Amino acid sequence: MLALTHDRFGEPTDVIAPANVPVPEPQAGEVRLRLLRSPIHNHDLATIRGVYGYKPTLPAIAGSELVGAIDILGDGVQGLKPGMRVAAMTRGAWAEYVIVPAQAAVPMPEAVEDDRACQLLAMPLSALVLFDDLRTEPGMWIAQNAANGAVGRILMRIAQASGVNVINLVRRDDAADELRSYGAKHVVVTDRDGWQAQVRELTGGKGVARLVDSVAGPQSLDMQRLLAQHGELIVFGGLSGAAMKLDPSLMISAETVVRGFWMTSWMQRASHDERAATMKRIFELAMTNELPLPVSATYALGDAHDALRAAETPGRAGKVLLRV
Repeated sequence: MLALTHDRFGEPTDVIAPANVPVPEPQAGEVRLRLLRSPIHNHDLATIRGVYGYKPTLPAIAGSELVGAIDILGDGVQGLKPGMRVAAMTRGAWAEYVIVPAQAAVPMPEAVEDDRACQLLAMPLSALVLFDDLRTEPGMWIAQNAANGAVGRILMRIAQASGVNVINLVRRDDAADELRSYGAKHVVVTDRDGWQAQVRELTGGKGVARLVDSVAGPQSLDMQRLLAQHGELIVFGGLSGAAMKLDPSLMISAETVVRGFWMTSWMQRASHDERAATMKRIFELAMTNELPLPVSATYALGDAHDALRAAETPGRAGKVLLRV
């Protein structure tokens, strides 16, 4: 079968190579999926570069989420059947056939098409759990950078629906227009002079109680300066690839908190009931079209390099997907 593999860490277009590998066989309690769609996430690219919180044993098949049709059931699997369409988060998703634990296979309703189904777990789940982790209340002001990304769009919709004021920080006017098309009420373009003052004005001069930083690096200092007294800076990503810059005196005087959020840790500590309840909320949002999950392009596995370049093109209007 065809799979996208890498035997070293580095730039994705340099190290990812389509390869013919044996078709895997499911063990007891597992199912084999035939790939329908798989997204290219930022954390997939970071994993390939070797800078993510998890490093696979090499050589490795890349990818972490997919929707697929069940091909074969392993021994003892109940409640699933061949041909059923399911989504899953699993390592090695960029391949024609993928093995997943049966308990990780989430059946998809027909109303959720492949393009959305393949994105339904990682980003929406992260956005929903992240929002809960922010411990907000109606009327509170929060902000996020990289707000035109998948998590940013979803977090914005969830926050606004909960009565929370969210300021969406983006670098370009076209990204701002795109966010407004998804219903964003407050968008600030950071490439314009005076953008920090604009944020302060929106909050009545008080600053934001929570700020989600998906970029990190030197610009984290600008984010820190937007915090209100006792505010929190939550590091969700590291798109800059650089170390954070912070002002310790500001942290002390404003008694602010800087902390991280990693969805993998939540998945490990959450109970079965907590995970099930969160997935129920995700499905409710998906069935009412409240999850903005646009797709910019879809590529065959054999066109991986074109897909990877597209995934890192600034200004793309949605996820880049892979198919067989």
